[in-house]
Amino acid sequence: MPPSRPHPKPRKRPNDNGAARREQNQSSSSATHQAQSVTTTLLRTKEMMQQELERVSTLNTTINDDGALLHDAKEEHVGMGGTMKGAQGAMSKLGRQDIRDAIILRCALVFYWIVVVYVLWTRIKIPFLP
Repeated sequence: MPPSRPHPKPRKRPNDNGAARREQNQSSSSATHQAQSVTTTLLRTKEMMQQELERVSTLNTTINDDGALLHDAKEEHVGMGGTMKGAQGAMSKLGRQDIRDAIILRCALVFYWIVVVYVLWTRIKIPFLP
């Protein structure tokens, strides 16, 4: 049997251990950096969603208030419809009464002048009247 040789010990490369640690540190730091970046992005997204939710909530409140206002205006308009028809009927009656009063006034003035002429004719005989 040949003499046994001791197994040579694997040499340690001085840079191998440091390089592995650096890679591990770099991958660990890049993973940490990515996690921080994702966290920051998620926080910004959460804040934007909260702002949008507040805006939509305010908009919803405004729409509900405007809807109630329009509903009240519609009810008032419907209530005014009957009042307007009544007022229109009263205005037409007043117009007819005004025309009737104008006719009566003119007839009264004509009758008055006829009476004045008759009285003058009977009391004072005016020569150019028969």
